[in-house]
Amino acid sequence: MTDTNDYTFIHNYAFCGASEGFDSMISYLSEIAEDEIWTFNSNQPNSLLKKYIIGTFSQCKKQDKVQYSDDQKYSCFNTGLLTPNGNDIIALFEKNNRPDAQPWILRGFKDKCNREFMNLFSKVPELASYTTNFEELYFNPEYNIIVNTDHILDDNWDRIEKIIALSKTVVKTLLVGVVEEAKMRIKRNLRLVVPQFYHDEIMYLVPIRIPISDDVYETMALAVERTNTSQYRANTIFTKEMAYEKARLLMKPESNWLIEK
Repeated sequence: MTDTNDYTFIHNYAFCGASEGFDSMISYLSEIAEDEIWTFNSNQPNSLLKKYIIGTFSQCKKQDKVQYSDDQKYSCFNTGLLTPNGNDIIALFEKNNRPDAQPWILRGFKDKCNREFMNLFSKVPELASYTTNFEELYFNPEYNIIVNTDHILDDNWDRIEKIIALSKTVVKTLLVGVVEEAKMRIKRNLRLVVPQFYHDEIMYLVPIRIPISDDVYETMALAVERTNTSQYRANTIFTKEMAYEKARLLMKPESNWLIEK
């Protein structure tokens, strides 16, 4: 999930309106951006988009990629999203003159060709970046995957049991087999593994199919990190929705196992 610090980051920087107001701006953003999966729950529309924007702002702020107008009365950052016509979408802030309040107010999201944006800024702000070594985005199928089964089951059991109606003992036994199956499938299709940005590092999402009954499977994702000894260590498991959120911060996921509802 999006780090709690990311929420604090943007809300300390700017007043984003009451909950309904922020949701309305996020809804507008979803309408002007290229069509994409932004929720897996109809009761929480655009929940993934909201987390994406919060995470993207956090990264832009850390990298000094928030841009300021010449008069210092406005600021903005690049959302990383595009309109259907291929234009950058920018988040625009205005200086907050209220004392004892956040220094900025979120005014909304603008196409880079928007007159208001162009009157305030002479260039489009830089995109957030997550690595300078793009080889990090590629998973090596020859490396061994070591799974910390006890840690996964003890610390992540609440999210597992909501999806899989099996005992912890049964799931522990199944994990051994499904990880081996995942390794075989990955060697035949490297695109199954999706990079993610987690704990400020590039890690990977490995899909595992857990059998529930005959011909019925639930897909979850092992979060694996590369070690200094050319191995992968897995000690966290995500639901598919959580995996999509982590992957989307880096790029629009296209792997079938992530985008199938």
